[in-house]
Amino acid sequence: MPVSRISKEEALTFLITHLVIEQEQHFEMNAHCLFTLMRLAAEAESIINSQEGVIAHEVIEDLASGWERG
Repeated sequence: MPVSRISKEEALTFLITHLVIEQEQHFEMNAHCLFTLMRLAAEAESIINSQEGVIAHEVIEDLASGWERG
């Protein structure tokens, strides 16, 4: 059984921290926003846990760069 490097919750925490603190983005946490962030966190978790040698924060930052406030 492969070892999990990151959970969806950890990815979500890093994603929100990156967007709010590092990118200084402001957004309303509504159902649509939460769904989008959870989907990005799940995608990050999948990529990080399935590929050897990827750097977790780089994957999450790359996914965050495509995030658009709706």
